[in-house]
Amino acid sequence: MLSNVNFVLSVGSVDGVCTAAAVLRLTGRSAEVGLAFCQAFTVDKVDPSAWPAGRKVAFVDLAVNNREAAMTASLIQRIREAGHEVVAIIDEHSREDWLGVMGTFEGLIVEPQSQKAEGGPRSSGELLRRALEAAGVEADGHTLELLSAADAGDRMDFTTRFGGAVNKAVKSDIANDARRVYLARHFAVHAEPDTTIQRWMAEYEEILANHQAILDGRTELGDGIVRVDARGKRVDMTTLMGQLYGLPGVRVVALVGEAYNKALGKKTIQVSFGCREQLDILAAVKAVVPTASGFAQKANVDPEAEEAAIAAVRAMLAG
Repeated sequence: MLSNVNFVLSVGSVDGVCTAAAVLRLTGRSAEVGLAFCQAFTVDKVDPSAWPAGRKVAFVDLAVNNREAAMTASLIQRIREAGHEVVAIIDEHSREDWLGVMGTFEGLIVEPQSQKAEGGPRSSGELLRRALEAAGVEADGHTLELLSAADAGDRMDFTTRFGGAVNKAVKSDIANDARRVYLARHFAVHAEPDTTIQRWMAEYEEILANHQAILDGRTELGDGIVRVDARGKRVDMTTLMGQLYGLPGVRVVALVGEAYNKALGKKTIQVSFGCREQLDILAAVKAVVPTASGFAQKANVDPEAEEAAIAAVRAMLAG
């Protein structure tokens, strides 16, 4: 079904990596197929003119940029001008958005779908599984396990064999797309992680141990505010903040960490106040600390302004 695909452009989520691995496997010649990772908002950096001639391209988990659809349209134009062809769009985010960019789905082996539609697939992995089934393709157990892991990963379930390995290996160096390429190519062929992947996974276990140390050292400031110190520790910030917000009664997290200061050209200590509620924490803090930065649900201040910021947050929570 995907035997003519010779280039895969995928998003680097667990869903994307596992589904990309499945696509590589389904081509029957995974080692020969080009593979790259990007995000919907970074496709302007993709250079199709650098690809080998005549690529048959499959997009995986790649949505149309919902803030700037013209960026995605420009990618399609550059792909076509370079002599390549998009032959599959394995994306569940919005069929309508893709139709607006592509103009037609004629010639696509796999068409995009809309997860918000009744009965729509919730992941690119599930979309591809359904497409294979509809085409009468009997995928092997390895491929189906990859697609199942992709689907679970899209729901933040990383308990599967493939999804768990990919999640840990990626999150210990989240900006490194070379890892994603390695993972997809490896799991397209192999069921178990090799020593390289095991090392990456072990790095993430160290990060999780750091999380526990940070949680254990937290200070409850009252009124739903908890303070933690993450200085000098590697963390997975998304997971750490989820753990902190999941603590009973926590509404605001004050996190002491380090951030790069452009003016000074080095990292400096910074205190960040974050919340998940629809509160304008930045406005509250900025009223007493004019130098505060961030966005509505996150305010960053210098250490000397921490006490004033805490007082402002406390007053905001009191309503």
